Amino acid sequence: MKVTINDVARAAGVSIATVSHTINKTRYVSPELAELVYKAIEETGYKVKTDTHSNAMVPGKNSVVAFVVPNVTSTVYSKLASALSRIMLEKGYILAVYVTNDDESTERSIISGLMTNKRIAGIILAPISDKSASYKKLFRSVLPVVCLSRAVDGDNCACITSENTDGMYSAARHLIRSGHETIGIILDSGMQSAMKERLEGYCRALEEKNIQYNQKLVLRSDISMTERDFAAAFHNWYEVSRPTAVIAAGNQLTLMLMRALNNLGIECPRDLSVIGFGDEQWCSLVTPPLTVLEQDTDRLAALAAEELFREIGGEEPEYGRKDVPIRLNIRRSTMMIGKGPFGEQAHLPSEIVLSSEEKRVLRAGNFKVGISFHYSGNAWTHLHETAIRNTLENFGVTVISVSDAHFDPSLQLTQLEALAMQKPDLIIAIPVDDNVTSDKFRKLSRNTKLVFMSNVPQGLRASEYCTCVSVNESENGAAIGNIMGEYFVGRRNVKAGFIMHGVPFYGTHLRDMSAKREITERYGNIQIAAVGKFTTFESAYGECMTMMTEHPDIEALYVSWDRPALEVIRALKDMGREDVALFTTDLDLEIGKYLGAGQIVKGISSQRPYEQGVAVAMAAAKALVGGECFKYVALGPYGVKRENLLRAWKDIMHEEAPLPIERAMNSSDPLVL
Repeated sequence: MKVTINDVARAAGVSIATVSHTINKTRYVSPELAELVYKAIEETGYKVKTDTHSNAMVPGKNSVVAFVVPNVTSTVYSKLASALSRIMLEKGYILAVYVTNDDESTERSIISGLMTNKRIAGIILAPISDKSASYKKLFRSVLPVVCLSRAVDGDNCACITSENTDGMYSAARHLIRSGHETIGIILDSGMQSAMKERLEGYCRALEEKNIQYNQKLVLRSDISMTERDFAAAFHNWYEVSRPTAVIAAGNQLTLMLMRALNNLGIECPRDLSVIGFGDEQWCSLVTPPLTVLEQDTDRLAALAAEELFREIGGEEPEYGRKDVPIRLNIRRSTMMIGKGPFGEQAHLPSEIVLSSEEKRVLRAGNFKVGISFHYSGNAWTHLHETAIRNTLENFGVTVISVSDAHFDPSLQLTQLEALAMQKPDLIIAIPVDDNVTSDKFRKLSRNTKLVFMSNVPQGLRASEYCTCVSVNESENGAAIGNIMGEYFVGRRNVKAGFIMHGVPFYGTHLRDMSAKREITERYGNIQIAAVGKFTTFESAYGECMTMMTEHPDIEALYVSWDRPALEVIRALKDMGREDVALFTTDLDLEIGKYLGAGQIVKGISSQRPYEQGVAVAMAAAKALVGGECFKYVALGPYGVKRENLLRAWKDIMHEEAPLPIERAMNSSDPLVL
């Protein structure tokens, strides 16, 4: 005789409805009753009829899941709603969205209506209050409830939230590591639990680095403010607190901040470094692309749905809180505050301004300038020289000599001696060796003004030279470290090798250490397995051979800059290890072809040599007329990947990408000409 659902109900001692809800998971059934039903099914031999279509609608009244949100204008909630809707449809439910507008009375009314609505299978709630007492009736009802995005206190409900504290900590720590100490934070006056946690993360980062918390650097705002009112409030706060960087602790706040900066003429990152909450698509499209904290909305939705289905299915709820990590996506809206050899704060080239009178004196002065390069056999120094000549000649200043020391400190000493005999008014130089050239430059400083590029020789006093102009090497190293780290996101136990410059050279050493620190502090999935040093370009080949032989499991290599990197590439190809991903600094034709072909080279952080040359010339011009100039001037680097190579080449080299680069982009062979 065929066993029916009535037989199962009698055997279990429950109603037919309870058996149906248990089998179809259409309503909450206590674990005790569900166990009786399943035992009766087994004993009677009842064949459970299941729908073979995974996305068929759940039969009966309880077919709707309510998503109660503060608003639908925020991208976070629209993304969560979209992700939840997909999940619900797959399980046979409909997602209905209810908007509270962050109004407590509206929220109470919505929840009361849902609790009496027999079509509602469960509620996913982004609560206005963080007090569980505000939702006492809801939590005591039989209706399954999960809090999402915002949490409530106590253990009366499962809460799925972003890891706000650690996320904000990572943002503040990034700015601190970039040299910022006066860091502002903009908080929403609502969202009490989330904002409290984000403030805690901010404070933890400050405390870790012994930076005193300053209440004046905290701006509390209301996202309902008009654009004009927010801009006025921000401007007043900015003028009083004078931060060098700011973090907007919410999506809407980020948009309001960027609009205010635009209206007030505050340039990012020149005047103010910015980190936002960036679940918005426009964050990567603005200029500069915005560094953001990104919430994993897909993961948040999946965990919330998983918990709700557990409760709908009659399983024991997992009360308490589950946090989803927030990812810091570093782009170009923050800059490092570089430090010169004597701890001077870096200034931007745009801050070097010549008055009309200074320009007149330059043109009438018949000044002569000599240039001493450490090496000039690449596009970098060619662009540098071109920019220096063009800028100085525009002021009537003559470049009388350009020498190339071929990385030989003894040769540079001889060349400097010859240059001094021509009695230049000023010498622009990149020292080959910090120690060997120190005495010579000190002697030259007695009769000639000095402007250094990249580095100041060891032991020179600030009074013995005019200015040092450099790429911001801390930022340069951090940028290439970040490119390497992001390349391996999602991978575990990646082994990396660092092949660094072994000659004492302040700028390169700073870059190498910054890249190393970026990997060790931010990317726990990457382990630096070996560190090698080269003294000449050619010796980088042997360092690579030795390192890869001793550590064959290395998958990534950092090399200080492009010329030794080409030797490392040659070694990798000779060893048949073209699977290794290489990251380096400075863009040139040969290294660019490898990047374009997608072979070995995966990322570059490049200086902007022409812009550096202009800055050097402006500093020299200021010094020639006796004007007061900054001791240290630094420029930000340019991150280059295969996807932006053609645009980067044009920006950096001031010309369209050459044919070999274009051909490499369409070939797997970088040697295509």
